[in-house]
Amino acid sequence: MKFSTKYGEVEVSSQALKQLIREAIVNSYGIVDLSNASLMSQVASLFSETDRGVKLVDDGQNVKIDIYAIAEYGINIMQVALNLQDAVIYNLRTYAGLNPKEVNIHFVDINF
Repeated sequence: MKFSTKYGEVEVSSQALKQLIREAIVNSYGIVDLSNASLMSQVASLFSETDRGVKLVDDGQNVKIDIYAIAEYGINIMQVALNLQDAVIYNLRTYAGLNPKEVNIHFVDINF
């Protein structure tokens, strides 16, 4: 993702953005681990911009994020998803100046 300022251009790599997303995930209550959505996603991640559990689509103007998470048993899944969305948006706005178009949370399993 590139940004223009009065002093020139700033480029932030997708890996740096994913690290900001992972930081929000690690600090979120109720998330046990990350997972790919399916076996096909694991194979596709070898050839695309998908890291384990985090998919980032950056078209130069908008950023769309899909997070595939494993939840802790006994938590309110809806509240955990909302908190995680808020944390990801906060990190991207604060540290990268981005306003993501979408932050989708997919719970693929529950850890008992």
